[in-house]
Amino acid sequence: MNKFTTGLLLSFFTLTGATAIAQLPTTTTEAAGYDPVKLAKIQELLDPLYESGRIPNYVVALAKGGRIFYSAMRGDTEIGSGNPVTLDTVYALASMTKPLTTTVAFQLMQEGKLAFEDGINQFYPDFEDLLVAPGGSFEADFQELEREITILDLITHTSGFTYGESVIGKGDVAKQYDDLGVFTGEGSLRTADENAEILAEVPLIAQPGTAFNYSIGLDLLGGILEKIEGKRLGQIFKERLFNPLGMQNSGFRRPEKAGSYAVLYGIPKVGQSPLGQVSGSDIIWKINKADGLRNPYPAMDAGGGGMYGSADDYLRYLTMLTTQGAFAGQQILDPASVKQHFTDLVPGIAFRPARNFGEGAALVAFGGGFGIRLEAVDSEDVDYYFWGGANNTGFWIDRQDGSVGVFLTQHFPSRYNMTGQLEELVDAARL
Repeated sequence: MNKFTTGLLLSFFTLTGATAIAQLPTTTTEAAGYDPVKLAKIQELLDPLYESGRIPNYVVALAKGGRIFYSAMRGDTEIGSGNPVTLDTVYALASMTKPLTTTVAFQLMQEGKLAFEDGINQFYPDFEDLLVAPGGSFEADFQELEREITILDLITHTSGFTYGESVIGKGDVAKQYDDLGVFTGEGSLRTADENAEILAEVPLIAQPGTAFNYSIGLDLLGGILEKIEGKRLGQIFKERLFNPLGMQNSGFRRPEKAGSYAVLYGIPKVGQSPLGQVSGSDIIWKINKADGLRNPYPAMDAGGGGMYGSADDYLRYLTMLTTQGAFAGQQILDPASVKQHFTDLVPGIAFRPARNFGEGAALVAFGGGFGIRLEAVDSEDVDYYFWGGANNTGFWIDRQDGSVGVFLTQHFPSRYNMTGQLEELVDAARL
């Protein structure tokens, strides 16, 4: 058995291990400094989406200082199953994986194993001969690469890589990503190295370090972390994050046991009808299953979007970031590295988030794995930090009082990301 096969099994056992870990402790909303009546508006916002059959379920949970002070949930793990979602229900988190990959990269930087300025050619020599198709168009004159892509470029989406059109990419290059299944689709059946070999044959859409283009850079970074540590990414996460934080429901493979994970739904595909009336539910559903969009047993652990996890687990990770990298008596990340998460690492480069985040481009900067929502245009004051995933999951961090929030449902594409609206309701409920 090779080291990556071993890592795959260990990644699976992260989700199915016998060691039970209690959920985060709870406290009252008042003790946390919030008005329970005003927090009830959260359900008033989410219930109509659920009751109109547009999302299959939801879980929302808020914590402060490692204690959950509010949670609400509705629906089943599978529509009509009668198995309700909980704080431990496992969701496909998609791009909510990216901050954790960044955290592990920061850990390796602390240990002198990696640096922002490191070029990626030392890990993937094939990238030495990359060309650039400006704007992703094959009609434009191709350019020679002006400098090597760095680790910082991968973390901040300034590498010149992109995504396929099926995610957010545009242009001829994005179409080629889709045709080749680079790190997505059939790419999940390849290892990170095999995906990288194909990626090296596709032009970049911008010179490295010149523009923000949301991309597969974190997937490539995950492959680099595997090369440095000599283990699969799931095993690295387990040792460095999941075990120390008590994230018992997290990993890179969907659990085997039906009912422990939330089934993915979405807009009905061509030739597919909405579910409509389902036995065990009185809702007229406007969605249908979309699980075929994701491979539950991938050949690679995708650092940009392959993680599964629960609300309770993700709150643990976010809590660690609000407590200077410490959790349950362990220092997971040093304070200087935590600061990098919350720093605009590419000042002067405009960050335009996907429209499903619902954020105004003029009010956003980008840090170490997060979007940074500013208070107003031209302001340097931060409102909150956030990110989300293509399966309609999201989170936010408010460093002013150390509160964190997670919103989970399973709808592809992410039409109903309510992160910004939820954060506003929580802000308004602060005593």
